[in-house]
Amino acid sequence: MSNVLIVGGAGFIGSHLVARCCTEGHAVHVLARPGTDLHRLKHIDRTFRLHILELADTRALQRCLVAAKARYIFYLAAATRRKPEPSLADAFGSVQEDLLGLLQTIAAVAEAPVSPIAFVRAGTLAAYGKAPMPHLETQREMPCTTYAAGLLAGHHYVEALQPRLAFPILTARLSLVFGPGQSGDFLIPSLIRKCLVGEPSIVRRPNERRDLLFVQDAVDGLYQVANVCHQKTPLINIASGCAPTMREVATLIVEKVGVNPTLVEFSETSASDDVDLCPSPALAEAVVGWKARVPWRDGIARTIDWARKHT
Repeated sequence: MSNVLIVGGAGFIGSHLVARCCTEGHAVHVLARPGTDLHRLKHIDRTFRLHILELADTRALQRCLVAAKARYIFYLAAATRRKPEPSLADAFGSVQEDLLGLLQTIAAVAEAPVSPIAFVRAGTLAAYGKAPMPHLETQREMPCTTYAAGLLAGHHYVEALQPRLAFPILTARLSLVFGPGQSGDFLIPSLIRKCLVGEPSIVRRPNERRDLLFVQDAVDGLYQVANVCHQKTPLINIASGCAPTMREVATLIVEKVGVNPTLVEFSETSASDDVDLCPSPALAEAVVGWKARVPWRDGIARTIDWARKHT
């Protein structure tokens, strides 16, 4: 049994990770910012300790680290969704929230009385942008959004800091994670909810491909990479290796829910504007021994079953 701290543990992926770590018998500490909606944690029937604080509050963060004595730290505090075309103020704000929050946490951990065995941070497949496919950990990224660029900057900052740290940091670059409990602001849960209640939907980029990863596989990947973080592999794709188009995803949802296909509209787009995100999972299998187990079609079916019970 080990002490685990999950920064951002009240979020979609974070809450599933909290449940996994509790089930495995770890002493789990969850860090959430003030004002965070904690509803996802209410369904976890095992004990964990909750810490509510701002990452910029150095003293509060230090008290949390002293209390947690964490041997494994998972950092999932970065926002998972930004405006498609944010203003300059929004773009700067995302850097402050995502990048500075990460660096403040690392600085506090470096001064903590107990040094972790592993520090795992979640990245995003969006960092690859228009880079050649399949996306490999060794290639140069070409992010198309400020959100992706901000998370990518975090990875490069970590690489520069690593020689000065007494603990290894690994970036687990996650594919498009979906599953039960995800916010309706995202495409898959939005399509499912609207189909279930008979509302029309629009898929604005139907021909774009995304590597899809069911949330249980994502959590299993994060959990397993923590066990090899001592190898100081700086970046690993946590990906399924299967990237359907959003048209294929929407068509399957329509079929599984059993609604009229005309309920979903597909926008006309130019192929030159599409950004396909298809990372290779080969390194994760070779280094971690991890591979996705839930095919995306089965994951969609499970998510629909969950949504039927909660709609």
